[in-house]
Order: sequence, then C-alpha cells, then structure tokens
Amino acid sequence: MSSPNREMNRTAYAERLDVFQTSLWLEVDAMVDRHPDMIFFGNGGPAKSLMPADRLAEATATVWSEGLDMLTYGETEGYAPLRRLIVEQMAKVNAPAVAEEILVINGSQEGMDIIGRALIDPGDVVLVDAPTFPDAVRIYESHGATVLGMPMDDEGVIVDDVRAMLDRLPAKPKFIYTIPTFQNPTGVTMSLARRQALVDLARERDILIVEDDPYSAFRYEGETLPSLRALDPATVYLGTFSKTLSPGLRVGWISAPEPLYRQLFGLKEVMHIGNNRIATRLVYHAANGFIDGHVAWAREQYRARRDTLVAALEQYMPAGTKWLVPQGGFFLWVELPERYNTDDLLAAAADNGVIFLPGSWFYPGRTKHNAFRLSFSSLDPDLMAEGVRRIRLAIDQAG
Repeated sequence: MSSPNREMNRTAYAERLDVFQTSLWLEVDAMVDRHPDMIFFGNGGPAKSLMPADRLAEATATVWSEGLDMLTYGETEGYAPLRRLIVEQMAKVNAPAVAEEILVINGSQEGMDIIGRALIDPGDVVLVDAPTFPDAVRIYESHGATVLGMPMDDEGVIVDDVRAMLDRLPAKPKFIYTIPTFQNPTGVTMSLARRQALVDLARERDILIVEDDPYSAFRYEGETLPSLRALDPATVYLGTFSKTLSPGLRVGWISAPEPLYRQLFGLKEVMHIGNNRIATRLVYHAANGFIDGHVAWAREQYRARRDTLVAALEQYMPAGTKWLVPQGGFFLWVELPERYNTDDLLAAAADNGVIFLPGSWFYPGRTKHNAFRLSFSSLDPDLMAEGVRRIRLAIDQAG
C-alpha cells in the first residue's frame, strides 16, 4: 500500500506552476523576525484605522435582515444594485460604463486571471508597464505569455518606445496591461497626451488595452484626467473596493464591452458558479450613500501620510537619490544612485529594523536594481521618519 505522503514526480505538475515557485511575500515574511521592532513599508492596502469597520458591521446586519436569498447559487454577473452603484463610482473618476458591462469578481486580481484565461495562448506576448504590479506578470506568465515591459518616465508609458517595440515584434501583442493613474509601484500618473497617444496606437494596431484602476479615488492634487476607458470604449477596465473599503472583502469588477464581456462571464461562471452573494450585498449596503464621504475623509489622511514620508526622505536620503511626489495613490518610488543594489540592501535594512520592496520585484525579469517602493497608506505616520532613518543606516553600511 502506497504512502499518502509520498513525493509526487515533478512531471506530474503543470508547467505553469514554475511561475509560482518563488513568492515575494515569503521572502519578506522570512525577514520580519530579524528585528524586534520591524517597520514595514510593504503593505499596499489601506490602513486598518481608515477602514470603515462600524459601517461594514452595520451593513452586515442589514444583509442578514433581508432573509436567506443570498445563501443560494447565482448572480454570476453580480448583485444588480451593486453593479449600478459601480457605474456611478466609475463616472466620478471619468470612466464611463453601463451596468450591463459590469462583471463583479473576487477582487481585481481575479479579473487579471479571467482576462488571461480568455485571451492568452502559450507564446503570446503581453505588454505591461515597467515597472508594474508583480502578480499581474506572474498571472499572465502562468497562462503561457511572454511579458515585456514598456519603458516609463515621469509622464507614464513612453508611447514612442512602445511603437518601436511593436515594430520589432514578429506578431502583435495579445493586449496591453497598464495602471495609468497613481501607478503601482511608481505613483506616476500618465499624462493626458500620453493617454491619448497610447489609445491611438492601440487602435491603429488593433491591440486591446486592459486598464487597472485601483487608486484613482485618492487624488490629492491636480486635475482628474479621463480614464483610458473614456478615451476608447473598447478598453477593458478593472476596479476594486479593496482600497476604498477593505481588501478582505475581495470584491472588485471588470467592465468590458460585448462580445468580450460574454466570454468573461462564461469563464467566471465555470470558475466559481457565482459571486459571494453575502459579500457583494455587504459592499453595496456599506457603500451606498456613504462611500463618497468616507473616501473624501480618507483621502486627506493619506495625503498627510504622503507628505510625512516625503519630509522624511528629504531629511535622510543621500545625495543623488530621486523620487517623484505622487499626486495620489498609495506609493512612492525611490531611485538611489546606480551603484546601489536594493536586492542586497533589503537584508541589511531588515537587520536595521525596516522592510521595503526592492525595485527589481516590479520588473519582468527583475532587471532594475537601484530602486525601491515605499507604501505610505498603511504605516503609522509616527513610524515613517524612523523607518527612513533606518533605510539610510543600511545605505551607509553598504557604502
């Protein structure tokens, strides 16, 4: 009789698992115990103190008072009142949609997976910002894509460089994935001219754009720009309540035009039958008549945290260090002089009691090594200056 704990032959696993062998978060978790008073700049979610816990509790009670209908199967497309509320929220960030185009999902990261399943065949090329959200790269690679980075500067994706990339490729990419507003990890916002140029290029070359937009509700200054979806209705849009309410709820959405919407719906139905009907109702009742005021209040708290972090960088970072002050969002990107390697610097920083995320983690192929990302959204403002001071200690130790 064979042992139930026997080692599986490596050939029994799907090749896509190779993409997931290295978890960035496990690397971080292994460093947390290296100091008794660790300061963590890595969490890209909202601060617990800024999540509307009381409102969510009230909404939970409301959901349960409505009967047990939400305990059954169904609503693959999502709770209808929530879909209508999502359309209202998208309009406020200049992203037009209709409820019939909204597919509610388990967080926008599931949307990336559904899009990958629907569109990617092994060997296809997907273009992404460079740097970008690392799990998007892993998801698309798991479906067999070759993921290539589009160069960026302080105005976002450099569209002339993208055009040159397309001219060199043997076949057009399957789609372009981009975070144009308060980008993760850089905080950069793509300028209006670049947005229009990217949309024009995609239309000219018949390439789909996937616009990921988790942060646009948190603009601290400057003028609201039209979303890529506003410039081209063929754009697929990803949104989430993870930043405005809570990431633990796992409620996001895809807005996609027909006939792609119908294909995404079919995939969602096969994957999960339906949505979490309790969570989607909870989000609706929490958000309805409340979310705009809550976001306006939270926006000011995050603005203050950003300013606190910028002041600490100005005080402690060595000469030659560069950063862009973001107009919104949760992140600030720091570039040290080229001689530094932040992959190596992370271990020394952890020994000094601070953890950041190295810049290489955000590039396909992990190619850039002198930058790092700091999140200011969830860290106690009273710890920010001390955290940056500890980073400076590690920099000085590295010479």
